[in-house]
Amino acid sequence: MSHTNEKNADKNFEKITITYCDRLVQITCDDALKNYLEEPGNGALRLSIYILEEYKNRRRSELKISKDSLAIEILAHTYVDTFSEAVSSIGDRLPPVLSKAVLTLMEQIHTHTEIIDCGESDIDNNRWIWNGLTVFKKIIYTALGDHA
Repeated sequence: MSHTNEKNADKNFEKITITYCDRLVQITCDDALKNYLEEPGNGALRLSIYILEEYKNRRRSELKISKDSLAIEILAHTYVDTFSEAVSSIGDRLPPVLSKAVLTLMEQIHTHTEIIDCGESDIDNNRWIWNGLTVFKKIIYTALGDHA
């Protein structure tokens, strides 16, 4: 999938960069998103509702992704990205041979999480994962508390 086109990006929701494409939204996983999710009372569900409504306003059609599937995808990408950054920060304390391998892997993870591509099932080959996890939404949302 393509990467975010900053020129057409929406930053009206808590300065989070969101781009609305045909059957796809792209969310930049950066400090704006992470800071938003860290604040008490903010959550991916609220963000996903905003995105779905804004998509409908901008594209004149509904994005065929449920609010829960979208929220869970946002949460998963954000926390995996945060994890990769945390592990990378200790890379210099690992033995050199291990450090290089770990840092290379963490950079690959970060590259795959810096733009969250959220597409409809027919164009997003990972949509089945996020749709499947919605069965566990109560567990996920309870575990994440305010951030869900």
